[in-house]
Amino acid sequence: MNNFGEKDPKSMPDHLFYGATKIAYATAERADINKQNYTVCPRHWYITATFTCQGCGNPFLFTASEQQIWYEEYRFFVYSQPNKCLECRRLARHVKQLRQEYDVKIAEALAADDQELKKAVIAIVDALEEAGATLADGVQENRLLLLRQIANQE
Repeated sequence: MNNFGEKDPKSMPDHLFYGATKIAYATAERADINKQNYTVCPRHWYITATFTCQGCGNPFLFTASEQQIWYEEYRFFVYSQPNKCLECRRLARHVKQLRQEYDVKIAEALAADDQELKKAVIAIVDALEEAGATLADGVQENRLLLLRQIANQE
């Protein structure tokens, strides 16, 4: 019996590679299902697969070695998979970090007389814009307010 592709990587359920445009069965590496987070169907094999990035639209590989790290070390649920390429995931993390930094500093920057803090927050907003982040109207308004405050203090 070949439960969930236990003996043959080509017999693994399709849902484990949902959305893949190509599956390279020759790259199959045996998985340690005792280290995985799953309910019914473990991944008995890690197989390099090609997906289309939802960020930039380019194809990217989710390699067998990356899968091993995802599912055995990071303990991602075995039905999960990346939907963006590494570059787009890094950019998303960078935007998130910038947004968190903005959220922490904006109230103090608006209330303080500290020119450097105001300039730092403006630089954060500029970096968010450069990274392609969609900025709420309030963020744009705060940047203009900070610029006016700086001009009035000079």
